[in-house]
Amino acid sequence: MKKLHKKLPFKKVRLPENPAILLPLHAVVTVLVVESICRHSLIAGILFLFQHPYSFLVNALIVGCSYSLALLFRKQKSLLVLFTLFWLTLGIINGVILIFRVTPFTSSDLLLLKDGVNVASKYLSLLVLAALVALLVLVIVVLAVLAFRIPAVKKRPKLPYSVTAILCTFLAAWGLIFVGQKTELLETKFRELSQSYKRNGFLYCFGASLIDVGISRPEEYSTEAIEGLTDEALGDGEVFDSNRPNIVVVQLESFFDVNRLKDLEFSENPLPNFTQLSERCASGFLSVPVIGAGTVNSEFEMLTGMNIDDFGIGEYPYKTVLKEKTCESLAYNLKSYGYKAYAIHDHEGSFYERNLVYPNLGFDVFDSVEYMWPEDYTAMECSKDSVLTGEIEKALSATAEKDFVFAVAVQSHGSYPSEPDVEYEHHVTATSSVIEDENYLNQINYYANQIYEVDQFVGDLWNMLRKRREPTILIMYGDHCPSLDLTDDMLKSGTIYDTCYFIWNNTGLTFDGGDREAYEVGAEVLSALGITDGVVNAYHQNGQKQMAEGSLTEEDYLAKLKELEYDILYGDQICYGGENPYYPSNMTMGLSPVQLDAVNVTYDHVMKVRGENFTRYSVVHMGDEKMDTLYLDPETLVVPEAAPEDGTLITVSQAELSTTVPYRYVAASEETEEKK
Repeated sequence: MKKLHKKLPFKKVRLPENPAILLPLHAVVTVLVVESICRHSLIAGILFLFQHPYSFLVNALIVGCSYSLALLFRKQKSLLVLFTLFWLTLGIINGVILIFRVTPFTSSDLLLLKDGVNVASKYLSLLVLAALVALLVLVIVVLAVLAFRIPAVKKRPKLPYSVTAILCTFLAAWGLIFVGQKTELLETKFRELSQSYKRNGFLYCFGASLIDVGISRPEEYSTEAIEGLTDEALGDGEVFDSNRPNIVVVQLESFFDVNRLKDLEFSENPLPNFTQLSERCASGFLSVPVIGAGTVNSEFEMLTGMNIDDFGIGEYPYKTVLKEKTCESLAYNLKSYGYKAYAIHDHEGSFYERNLVYPNLGFDVFDSVEYMWPEDYTAMECSKDSVLTGEIEKALSATAEKDFVFAVAVQSHGSYPSEPDVEYEHHVTATSSVIEDENYLNQINYYANQIYEVDQFVGDLWNMLRKRREPTILIMYGDHCPSLDLTDDMLKSGTIYDTCYFIWNNTGLTFDGGDREAYEVGAEVLSALGITDGVVNAYHQNGQKQMAEGSLTEEDYLAKLKELEYDILYGDQICYGGENPYYPSNMTMGLSPVQLDAVNVTYDHVMKVRGENFTRYSVVHMGDEKMDTLYLDPETLVVPEAAPEDGTLITVSQAELSTTVPYRYVAASEETEEKK
């Protein structure tokens, strides 16, 4: 056996000791593995090398920069393993993310960690999530321990040689990136994020997302340039009469016309109401900035009139600048005309931190699912959108003022189950003579049945608004195409960045319709009402006229819009005279505010909390302690095994979004219903 072992060829195989061979070779292999993970295919990872050799070389040099630092230490191979572990971890994270959504991993996702866990928990059990995290930690620990057990090199390169090699590697990487961006061999504008990652490589793109945040200062930015834009954008100064309409804008989650899909037939049109209204009203394709995910970026464009393409790679302004700074919006532009602004969303209010952002967009009330009573939920535990009809009507009836209501639906949120045993109240069936993947057809079927129910909500909402006989404008649109691995060649018309919209009204106003960018719609509606308030709104109105007349090109129009956006959010706010005119609103949570009226404790230590508008999200607190709470009905909550002392302050919170006025508990023998 020993003689046989001596003859085995692999006994003499050793990793090369020469760093000049070891480090470049390791960098190439690392990039191949990372790209294969990100593309979910070894062959696709290898093809990246041959299809985009310049991008591959840049990615290898990025990895090589980290590897070159190992030359400063004797534990070179240990550091090599640790750096490799770091790059592979990033690649694995991206690969996992791409299983659940279309858009790849960017630096903005680091700010969305909490929201990501919430979403993942809907698709994976807590046990599976815990197991995955434990496995990842175990692998990292084991590899780290093994890394430090690798013997050090006998002789470290001389310091001058090491420093020279490091500098040369960093300069080569910087030089190739610089040349690649100037010659457009590397992209700097990632309009189609998923495709850009495939063309440029994950490591380059992820690194670019770390650096490219916010809006870069335009070369033409100056006091004179901005003053020229605001002078041009003053508009006609018309004022709409006092009979202003309510404005209801509804953003439909992952909503698009499935009849655009090739090679698929449906047992019936899943969108009869939306189709009918689109044929009767101004309608068309709506170009949105995201696919499969990134709802709030479509929302951001619709509300602010700003172009998300001008921001950092994969950036979510809701998670960066808008948490700290107010911004011109439809809500602010309408408030000076006596409108009250409502935001309604049948999902968690803290998702994308809307509860922190909406006050900076001028909303007066935010009604999230924590304050609603949805009748039903989907198989993915999303609230069904039918609940929104009553909530929107409640907002319109809350005051005598004219209302601006911005509602965000959630029912058709991805991802979509591939199991065939999902039950539907009304079954729409998709069939195909071309698509053989049964799991994919099951996903299509699930999606089609969800948007059929969403379409029923569209019809119900329209009927409710029509019967109210109040002057109203209704805008409905899809925030992005669903996460169904769609490509342009799978569609009969448009692109995967095109959803659909319509504008209905009973005021006699006329809208042109046609294909629109999401950031153009608000200005078009305000223009019809003669409202020119807001520099972004007025700029769009004036710019659209100039482009129609041929005196302004689209390229200049977008470039000047970027200057205005930079000035408002990152510059000197020259357009406002140097001072932001918008202040955060004193936003309240819920259209039906939660109220605590009385607390009683039975002899067996069961606490009954009575009040108004409790929901399944209501949680009782005794002092600072969060109690296990059972929801009985909108007037009653129960806390088992509770023994409050006299004087204990008791409150009810709605998922930490709002808290009732404290109630001071007094024992039954001398109970008064005292509140503090």
